[in-house]
Amino acid sequence: MISPKAYLRSLKNVRKGLETRTKIVDALGRKQLPVGEISRLTGVSARRVRYHLRNMQHDGVVVRKRVGKRFYWMMTGAGQASLDEALA
Repeated sequence: MISPKAYLRSLKNVRKGLETRTKIVDALGRKQLPVGEISRLTGVSARRVRYHLRNMQHDGVVVRKRVGKRFYWMMTGAGQASLDEALA
């Protein structure tokens, strides 16, 4: 099985926004992060990060968790498994 990051990298430039999502997946692979931190790590605007995170949440790749007043985003095991299935 191929990892989700490798899958996203292999499809780079196939679909608009895939490069940005690859950067987000790389950032979230380390730990759960708020949008501002993801934006800082990836060099992508916070607005653009939120847009992609909402789409990735709809696809089941990421999930949002509220801690106090902040929202943290993290990768889901189900999202990673669905990416692996897409390659099979």
